[in-house]
Amino acid sequence: MAILVLIASFVVAFALCASLIPFFRRAFLVTPGARSSHVEATPQGGGLVVIPVAIVLTCAALTGMAGMRPDPFACSLIAALLLLMALGGWDDLAALNPGFRLVVQAGAAALALAVTPLDFTGPIAFLAPAIVYACLLIGMLWFINLTNFMDGIDLMSVTQFVPAFATVYLLLAGLAGAAQWVGALCLASAGGLLGFALLNRPRARLFLGDSGSLPLGLLGAIALLVVGNACGAVVALLPFLYYIADASVTLARRVLAGEKFWQAHRQHFYQRATRCGLSTWQVIARVAACNILLCALALLIAGRSLGAQAAALALGVVIVALLMSDLVRKRS
Repeated sequence: MAILVLIASFVVAFALCASLIPFFRRAFLVTPGARSSHVEATPQGGGLVVIPVAIVLTCAALTGMAGMRPDPFACSLIAALLLLMALGGWDDLAALNPGFRLVVQAGAAALALAVTPLDFTGPIAFLAPAIVYACLLIGMLWFINLTNFMDGIDLMSVTQFVPAFATVYLLLAGLAGAAQWVGALCLASAGGLLGFALLNRPRARLFLGDSGSLPLGLLGAIALLVVGNACGAVVALLPFLYYIADASVTLARRVLAGEKFWQAHRQHFYQRATRCGLSTWQVIARVAACNILLCALALLIAGRSLGAQAAALALGVVIVALLMSDLVRKRS
């Protein structure tokens, strides 16, 4: 069933994205600006295809083929994903107030988190549950927004989420309930992103847009929580470590420099790499290699001792640090 979902999401997403490019060009055309990484006016809106395709095929696979019924968690997660897709599509059409965006994002994250059957308070039982869930909500908001920040060059979101979501699916395979829904949604999203990638490869004919990056960020955040609950925090963190590190270090650098960190910019390591002499393909190849290594590490240490997981995390940090250093190394 997994292969069928992957193939179907790939084929349907590619066919729909390709056929809708004229519409996206009329409604969602992005003109390059001073902070843009692209040089030609390009349509966005790929998320309006990838997310619904992933949801429909997941529901078809689990309810039709597996005979499951959507539980409250599945319904709330799907509703939250659609809410963020709609918010992102609206923002793609006309820039929204950042405060309004954040409030809706918080509502969507809370909707996905509120009815989860998993208990996240165990490792930090000394804190009140309300504090634990408030911290989780803040973390989810950060992951949603860092995903949006990092979607800045062709294939970047594909390079991150295809291997990460495939790894999530493998880690959660065989589990039931919330884990099964999250794993299936991740697998279908990975297939949809691969179909979208055929139109997003340099030079891109179509961008994902906020309609894709925001819900992908939410799904990634939920996947982190569910995998962390099932396999441990290190296993959950490793597949997303480069995205988290690049966005977090870049934000810290901008705050310390007194810059208006909430404004669009081109200071991420992968963006600086193109100004240091690397082509988009060279950047993507480096990031892809890093992400595949991190995902392989996560799969290797699942179920292993805490010592093995700590060693893997240290190795993952070294891999990411070497990548980020290489990206900003000046080329002659």
